[in-house]
Amino acid sequence: MPVNKTSINREKRYGNAIIAIGLIIYLSSLFSCGSKKIVHNTIYNDEPAIVALKEKYAGILHVEKDKISNISLYQVIDEWETVKDSNMLKLGSLNMSFVQYLYYLNLKTKLPIGINELYKGRKTYLFNDCHFLEEGDLVFFKEKYRAVKEVGFYLDNDVFVAADAGGDLCFHHLRDSISKFHVISNAKIIKDGK
Repeated sequence: MPVNKTSINREKRYGNAIIAIGLIIYLSSLFSCGSKKIVHNTIYNDEPAIVALKEKYAGILHVEKDKISNISLYQVIDEWETVKDSNMLKLGSLNMSFVQYLYYLNLKTKLPIGINELYKGRKTYLFNDCHFLEEGDLVFFKEKYRAVKEVGFYLDNDVFVAADAGGDLCFHHLRDSISKFHVISNAKIIKDGK
């Protein structure tokens, strides 16, 4: 039986092509597996400081740590102690200043200075149903036996954060309203344009 040179050449080219493709796949897997990808503000970041931050706030919110995805928000909340201590005399209402601080640094939105101006402001959309609360919404509440309204920043899982009179952060659950405070209203804030 005669040997067909074209079929042998075709098989060699086919074999070389398979080897080349295999080599490309092998080299690309080598380079992609060896690199460490750091992505901020996602749940895929595994730096020790970020993992510790997620674990801290997952414990406070009673959620899985992978549910903590807005890393920059929680970093800003953690930095509040430094800001509060360095500007104590200039801040006025520490609770209102805390909410302004979060909105400005995390959402790039300026809020009015006073709580009544915020409550009645043109950027404030009030609503009552707590089921519509999303991260970044506000919770207006009044502590029992006090006439003054306060405001909190909603995080997740029916938990919001507010600063007390000394500027220390308090994490409240919406169910605390039975014994501790009364929720007056919730609000979505129209963010400033870019």
